[in-house]
This record gives sequence, structure tokens and C-alpha cells, in this order.
Amino acid sequence: MITHNDDNIDKFLDENTRVIILFGATWCGPCKVFKPKFQTISEANPDIVFAYCDIDDTRDTVTDLGIQSVPTVVGFFDGIEVESIVGVNIDKVNVLVEKLRSKST
Repeated sequence: MITHNDDNIDKFLDENTRVIILFGATWCGPCKVFKPKFQTISEANPDIVFAYCDIDDTRDTVTDLGIQSVPTVVGFFDGIEVESIVGVNIDKVNVLVEKLRSKST
């Protein structure tokens, strides 16, 4: 899983068609629990690019996306936000994976 910050997130989204990003924070208890599960989902779905962004390193991106709490998972297709999931919800992340997989370029 790749980690990004405000300096490289736009390029990352431009270079990848199907992307799911976990926005979290080192001080967030639920994020610490969720991150390894998110990593497992990423390893099981190599056709989608997964990334992690610490909200303290991506303040501009967080503001642009309107993220107000962590953890938040955001799915993108061709650089455009498809869906945002707030909280720890593995089932919804798996549905997002299938939603992105079903989109064609």
C-alpha cells in the first residue's frame, strides 16, 4: 500500500485508473485497527491501486474532498471521486472494490 501526501496525490490519481485511498491519522484508534484490514483487502485486489494518506500530511486534499472524520475511504475512477465511506466498514469497502472493478475505461 502506497502512502501519499499533498505533494504527490494529484499525480498519483492521474496515473491510476482505479484507486481506493484510506484517509486516517496516527493518533486515531479506529484507524489503527482498520489499516491492517484495509491492507489485506488491497493485497487481495491487485487490479485496484490502494493508498494511505495521513490527514496531517494531506490537509489540502482533505479540505478539497470535504473529509471531516477518520477513517474515511474514498474510491476514485479516472481521478474522479466515486464514493466515500466514513468509519470502519469492511463490507462497504468490498462493495466499492466491485463497483470500481465494474467500471470500464
